[in-house]
Amino acid sequence: MTDTPAAPTNAQPGIQIVAQYVKDMSFENPNAPESLVAGWPAPETSVEVAMRHQALRENMYECTIQFKVTAKKKDDQKTCFIIDLSYSALAVLHNIPKENHQPAMMIEVPKLIFPFARQIMADITAQGGYPPLYLTPINFEGLYIAEMKKMQAEKSKSAVS
Repeated sequence: MTDTPAAPTNAQPGIQIVAQYVKDMSFENPNAPESLVAGWPAPETSVEVAMRHQALRENMYECTIQFKVTAKKKDDQKTCFIIDLSYSALAVLHNIPKENHQPAMMIEVPKLIFPFARQIMADITAQGGYPPLYLTPINFEGLYIAEMKKMQAEKSKSAVS
């Protein structure tokens, strides 16, 4: 018996999601029941997304998408709700070159687990008394490219200093 899931018998590259889970979650409803009373307009919602990953073993990683969603009343900026969610997956990469592990963990795995995190946020807002919040799909490729450009700019800046 091994600690790592068995690799597929073919030599095709692939990603195996071994487990996915809520790593951390909180829902704050600071102005309830006032915020739930009819007459409050639909809130302004801001969404922050961050991704991270860590190697656990050879070809095995934990990938986490962190969300912070804040909804505020438009006129006086009273908070309706705040969601902090860290949603993770344990993923094994099969037949993927080492230099492609980071893009796989920052693009492909988040694409696979995002629908589950999205559903959790819809469910928690509904349980909090609000209409379900369904996040629009996220361009993980664009986030990854922006992060790589930012890191390269910082590296160039520190090399010049």
